[in-house]
Amino acid sequence: MALLEVRDLVMRFGGVRALDGVNLEIGENEIVGIIGPNGAGKTTLFNVLTGALKPTAGVVRFRERDIAGEAADAIARLGMSRTYQKVRPFPRLTALENVMVPILNRAVAVGSMREAEAIATDLLNRVGLGEYAQVEASRLSLFHRKKIELARAIGADAKLVLLDEVMAGLTPVEADAAVELLRRMRAEFGFSLVCVEHLMRVIMTLSERIVVLERGRVISVGTPSEVAADEHVQRAYLGSNSHA
Repeated sequence: MALLEVRDLVMRFGGVRALDGVNLEIGENEIVGIIGPNGAGKTTLFNVLTGALKPTAGVVRFRERDIAGEAADAIARLGMSRTYQKVRPFPRLTALENVMVPILNRAVAVGSMREAEAIATDLLNRVGLGEYAQVEASRLSLFHRKKIELARAIGADAKLVLLDEVMAGLTPVEADAAVELLRRMRAEFGFSLVCVEHLMRVIMTLSERIVVLERGRVISVGTPSEVAADEHVQRAYLGSNSHA
């Protein structure tokens, strides 16, 4: 049984079909990359899945429940979390306080503030931010703020984490470190990852399976090697350095 199942998903904005019959499945403990040019529908897909947008048509099932059109907070409490292209920690809260917010809003409440703080502290240590626990988010680097976002997504007790260009703005060394961190956290916590990313080297390294969108349609699905071998995908999205 798929963790997430999307069938014939349509999202219209006036006469424009941002999503045009998208079909997608995400399995348990899987890492899936989503690629495509600007305007392909990647972020729109995330917005529909997480309740920011109500789809025009189609089926979205998460953990065997139909969630199409449900409120974002209800979907989050079912176990789906996301990050955004623009990093959004609360700037005047400390790293620790930022991570405590989703922990205190879980569907199954934690026992106390002390327990929430202990969970948040553990997550910060795991993502390498333990020494910054009491630092306001606005004073941290982009790389560190993105680590807060990841810790917050996991802190919500997510079974599916959607990452929207989490590598954007990172140096190659930081991006490589982020890939290893994601792999480690997935292995430790057992959640599935869906990553929208423009850095092909990263998406090919991280993903077990890749979905390619073009003009709101899925045009290719397969392993990184299968997608890289697709001549249309390689020409349109990966370019001549697809194996770099």
